[in-house]
Parts: sequence; structure tokens; C-alpha cells
Amino acid sequence: MAARRRKYFQQIGGTIQEMLANLDTGGHFELVRLIRIWPEVVGETIARRTEVGSLKFHTAVVRVSTAMWIQELNLMRPQILSRINAAMRNDAVREIRFVQGKLSRRERTHLRTIGRVARQAIQLPELQNPELREAFESLIEAWGRSPR
Repeated sequence: MAARRRKYFQQIGGTIQEMLANLDTGGHFELVRLIRIWPEVVGETIARRTEVGSLKFHTAVVRVSTAMWIQELNLMRPQILSRINAAMRNDAVREIRFVQGKLSRRERTHLRTIGRVARQAIQLPELQNPELREAFESLIEAWGRSPR
């Protein structure tokens, strides 16, 4: 009778990580992770003007709206790299390259919106002159439609 080898239980997280590593030979999962954490790493102001384009050979290519922002981001590169590595908990990104390019205009749900103050009705004084009252009312109506 052959002796049976006893198999020990293995945590499912470790097994799934091994399976995903075998499936992801092109590094696409790391790119998705980088795209998701980018706004938290760089902040809302920079995230509105940048977009992660690709991740190849441990180099992240980030599209930026203007050359001025490329210059600023190049100065911030060491801080951004350290934040990315801390957030991703690996060395998938070793270098960042900023290139000027057109950003896609997709809706970014992770960015917060700034609320507008509700407008309140204005109590008008009683005017005796009908022409003056009509001009004043049209002025107030036009003011209410103006963007702020």
C-alpha cells in the first residue's frame, strides 16, 4: 500500500496571487493599480491635468496637459515616485516619464465637486415709477441668470 502524502491547506490569497501573476505576463494589472491610485498619490489638482498612459519596463508614461506642468512634475518626480512605491507596496514603477499630450475627457468620479451656494430671493422696495420698476426687475432677472 502506497503511503499517502498529506496536503496542507493553503491560504486562498496566496493561491490567487500566484494565479494572477501567471496570467499577467504583460503587467496590465500593475497599470490598472497605478491608474487607480494616481489621484490619491498626486492630489486632485495634479490629477486633473495628468493621465497615466502606460507602464512598460517599470517606467510609467504620464500624459500632461501643458509643458509648464511637465516642468513642475519633473521637479516633484522623487516625491511622486516614493509615494507610488509606498501605495503600491512593490517596485512596479521605478521611473516616471512625463509627456505632453491630449487628455481623455472621461468623467472622473474620484474627484470631488465643489458645490455652489444657493441663491436667495431679493426683496425689492416698492417703486412708484413704472418704468424704473420694470428696468429694475429686468436687471435683477438678468443678474439671476448670470454664471458665477
